[in-house]
Amino acid sequence: MHPPVLQQLREQTRPAHLALEAQPALKRLLSSRLTNREYGHLLQSMLAFYHSLESELIPATAALLERYPAADYRYLARAPLLASDCRALGHDSSGFTHSPIAFCLDGSAACLLGVLYVIEGSTQGGRLIARHLSDTLGVGRNSGASFFNIGRRDNSWAAFRRWLAQDLVYSYQNDVKHVVAGANMTFSALHAHLDQWRRFSHER
Repeated sequence: MHPPVLQQLREQTRPAHLALEAQPALKRLLSSRLTNREYGHLLQSMLAFYHSLESELIPATAALLERYPAADYRYLARAPLLASDCRALGHDSSGFTHSPIAFCLDGSAACLLGVLYVIEGSTQGGRLIARHLSDTLGVGRNSGASFFNIGRRDNSWAAFRRWLAQDLVYSYQNDVKHVVAGANMTFSALHAHLDQWRRFSHER
């Protein structure tokens, strides 16, 4: 008997997850010397990433929810929150509409579940980052850190896990490798995006 899907996801994505956490821009977020400028630059890079990703992710997730209705899970768009945070801090939020990394969903629902696993799971780390941003830069949910406060106002991670375990596991339990592939792709894509963003933004 195979381990639960969530356990397999945690175990099989751990290397990509740890590599992303060690990415310099994300690691800098938890520095006591983080500056407003550095934070704004990261927000702009995340905005570009989510603009590209959500153009496909939002309709794909809506279609999957129509096929497998969830009692309490809904995907909350991240790009509008990031744009609002940029504006709140006086950073440009216009024109950053494309990621230097091509991110294309392959139409596979299993792959999509892997992508959502990474995005919704990141809200847990966001709670720690949100507290640090409040202490370091004095920003909060309504003043430049709404993106990192998602987990504090909306427990979508718990709702996603219930949806996956109760409704979707029976349909995709034999296709876990594609769920894992979607998750690893997301970790790697964001890592590559953050690595390339500085060069990309300087060329604009």
